[in-house]
Amino acid sequence: MHSPDDRAAELIAAAVAGELSPDEKRELDALRAQHPWIDGEIAELRRLTADFDGMTWQEVAPDDALRDRVAAIPDAVPIDLAPVRESRRTRWILPAVGAACLAVGLAVGVALPPAGSAPTGPPGTLGALETIDVRDEPSGAAIDADLVAHTWGTEAILDATGLDVGVTYAVVLLGSDGTEFSAGAMLGSDVPIHCSVNAAVLREDVVRLEIRDSRTGVVASADLPEV
Repeated sequence: MHSPDDRAAELIAAAVAGELSPDEKRELDALRAQHPWIDGEIAELRRLTADFDGMTWQEVAPDDALRDRVAAIPDAVPIDLAPVRESRRTRWILPAVGAACLAVGLAVGVALPPAGSAPTGPPGTLGALETIDVRDEPSGAAIDADLVAHTWGTEAILDATGLDVGVTYAVVLLGSDGTEFSAGAMLGSDVPIHCSVNAAVLREDVVRLEIRDSRTGVVASADLPEV
């Protein structure tokens, strides 16, 4: 069952994407009357999504190695690994990323499980937390990160404070050959940020994580051990 916060997040994302139905607009207006901060959150998310203007949706077919890894999982349910195509609701992806990465102090966002609920293990262990050393953060900022290896890609779980308010910070994973894989972005806030982002690259193929300021480029990074 969805919580009221889940519903508020859906309505905010739909407002940012310009996809509110008349009934949803009335529902959101009622929430805005009760919670004035919603207007500010919508404005912040619109600024975040504006940074992605001009980007195109890419469909990447899984390679044979990924198909073999999934097929080798015991008791795996057969799935169609064809590229996922865009639908009306998938256009909420970018606003949803913004909601997930907004400050913990706000009620709207995607609830993330506590880090302690996941097992730890050597780099590349499927489903296990791998703590990484993020260095060279901006002055006054602190960024902690964990990686989680999945069969479908690599997840980065980030905790950050002191980032410039309203600035977009892209999270990028780099392969050993220098190929860049976008994992999404987070929006600087004056209260602590906790978010999870994902990149379509296997952990064994990743050698570096970079966090990039939309104005100046790389502001923090972590070199990763080989798997």
